[in-house]
Amino acid sequence: MIEGTRLLTMPSGGSFEVEVVRARHPAGRPPLVLVPGIGGPRGTFHHQVRAFSEHADVIATNLNPAQAPAVEPIESSSRDLIAVLDALSIERADLLGASFGSCVVAHTTHRAPERVRRQVWTAPPVVHHGPWRSAFGPGWLVGGALMKFAPENSRGDVARVLAERRIYSVEPDLSQEELMLLAGRVSDTELGPFFRRLAGLRDWDWRRLPEPAARPALVVQGARESAVTPRDVIRAWERLSERPVAVIRGTHMPYLSFPQEFNDAVEGFLGTPEVAG
Repeated sequence: MIEGTRLLTMPSGGSFEVEVVRARHPAGRPPLVLVPGIGGPRGTFHHQVRAFSEHADVIATNLNPAQAPAVEPIESSSRDLIAVLDALSIERADLLGASFGSCVVAHTTHRAPERVRRQVWTAPPVVHHGPWRSAFGPGWLVGGALMKFAPENSRGDVARVLAERRIYSVEPDLSQEELMLLAGRVSDTELGPFFRRLAGLRDWDWRRLPEPAARPALVVQGARESAVTPRDVIRAWERLSERPVAVIRGTHMPYLSFPQEFNDAVEGFLGTPEVAG
């Protein structure tokens, strides 16, 4: 597997970039594949790429702007994820998804468990629950629109205002620097695929998944988001993963706002040796 950025064309249509970073000090782990949320920019995982490539190859994926015909967005992205593994000749991987990406990871592991060693569901969405949706507030759309449509020479001012006033309700703890980087990434987000993926979450219900999960799983939530998550959903995650939810500081993007806490929780899971037999 060659290090660098590659443009992959999917069997069902569309193409997108993946970034491959080789392990600096390999520790015998399978590659870690990172699947982003509905906006799709792989760059939101920059802290995780740097941290986890210490001991494993890391592949950060974008999401495909095209959708496979006659299937839902999660299934389409799951097919793309399998196609990425095939294109990079990865027989078995660890998968980490955020928000929409956590649904893609869970679905992929269910349909192809032989391709997965362990899986991490970060900020798994619960869009059917009103208080969970309401926690996003108007700041999600207002902040996102300001970052997407601000001219490049105004992004610094936008990031400063969002950080000072804590407007971006998805993750109000993001620093001005992180918001500046995020603005550069979301400026390329395609709105059609974004809203299609969002609509695709409407019928996803973690409580309906077969228990336990087909491969070992860890759920990571920000504390603010955990506080508005229904208890029956949290219990479903714990039955699926057979372990407590890891709750750290933050809201919906703790991997960006509190990366060290997030990375420590994930490393504790991925770094535990497998038990033979």
